[in-house]
Amino acid sequence: MPLAPTTRRRLRRYWADRFGIDPAAFEKSGIVVGTADEGGVQLFSRGDGLLIGAPEPIVGSLRCRNGSLADLDPTDPEAVRGWFSRLGEVEAVLGPAFYGYTDGESVRPVESRAEPLIDGDERAYDRFRRAVPVEEWENGGPAFEPGRTVGLFEGKEIIAAAGYEVWDDALAHLSVVVSRAHRGQGHGRAVVSRATELALDDGLVPQYRTLDAWPWSIALARDLGFERFATGTFVAVETTR
Repeated sequence: MPLAPTTRRRLRRYWADRFGIDPAAFEKSGIVVGTADEGGVQLFSRGDGLLIGAPEPIVGSLRCRNGSLADLDPTDPEAVRGWFSRLGEVEAVLGPAFYGYTDGESVRPVESRAEPLIDGDERAYDRFRRAVPVEEWENGGPAFEPGRTVGLFEGKEIIAAAGYEVWDDALAHLSVVVSRAHRGQGHGRAVVSRATELALDDGLVPQYRTLDAWPWSIALARDLGFERFATGTFVAVETTR
């Protein structure tokens, strides 16, 4: 099932507020630039539309260059880097990324042994965290929050965990980590599914964000009913003009 119309409206309002634009822009073609405090420039592509949230000092420059932006492929990191180098030093280009969402109508949960962790699971969680490479944990490791963080045990050891961070009382930004020895067995899908259910119970819209370069991660999300709302690319640029 596709996302409910009410969920789509909720997402349009949320991101329109973040980008400083009209929610109607999400259903139109062309380029819209708004003022946003995202720590850089956020590009959202949806069909023929390109939505940009940028720091106030460069909004005017972007709007003046609207014509050349029309030729930019926002899903090509090198093209994005080259274009934004006109405005200053590009420190990083992150993306393109899948921004997926689900709701009570579209979610497809899976049955598993994954359950919310409790206070007494903290030691097992710490062992699990220490066993995961630091970079992997920084990219996807959820914080330990009893009742919200979900774990999957094998014996006394956690082998997969998922959780979510609440964004502006609206979105549940999901994260997941699976131990290397237990990947490819559906454990990530199991803990994300359970965390998604918890988020929906809290009245939030679950958000699953992952790089398009990781098709297995996108497949996990889609199997659970997450639908691509936009393709996002983030540009960290130190402006000089």
